[in-house]
Amino acid sequence: MFNKPAAAQLAAIPRLYQTEDIPLKQKLIHLHFFIGGTDFFICEYNGTDTFWGFVILNGDYEMAEFDYINFDELKSIRVNGWQEIDCDLYWKIRPANQVDKICIAQGWKSYVPASSIEIECPGCKRMIMTDSDSSEVQCNNCKIIVLQRHINSIKPEHQEGLQWHTHQS
Repeated sequence: MFNKPAAAQLAAIPRLYQTEDIPLKQKLIHLHFFIGGTDFFICEYNGTDTFWGFVILNGDYEMAEFDYINFDELKSIRVNGWQEIDCDLYWKIRPANQVDKICIAQGWKSYVPASSIEIECPGCKRMIMTDSDSSEVQCNNCKIIVLQRHINSIKPEHQEGLQWHTHQS
């Protein structure tokens, strides 16, 4: 497994059944694992080898579901002998109804962030709108992917043409 979660991250996840009184839409997603078109969104953990969360296999949103996930199995998966499950290093804990893929699979209305930012694409100079929590932004015109963490880590005076504006809804 690439980027195994730290012990502190695992310890912070509620134990199995600890959040069973919380509606699915409001359950917090603590970790995100992925490989290809497959995603595992983690809500609960038994402390050793079993997660409970939302699973989308091979981009099949119709059959996606909340289910149990074996951590040891995730760690052991190898595709073509080398490709492994990855843990999203930039994942921000948020409710299930704020995760677009879960909303699509569940038929829930998508989350609309309270604020969004607009940046200028470094390739074609068009403006790109995204929510302020996005980890990356793809320009619909030239298909360049701009990583949000890079934009936010560069001081404005050093961004050479990258501009952003904050919008409140």
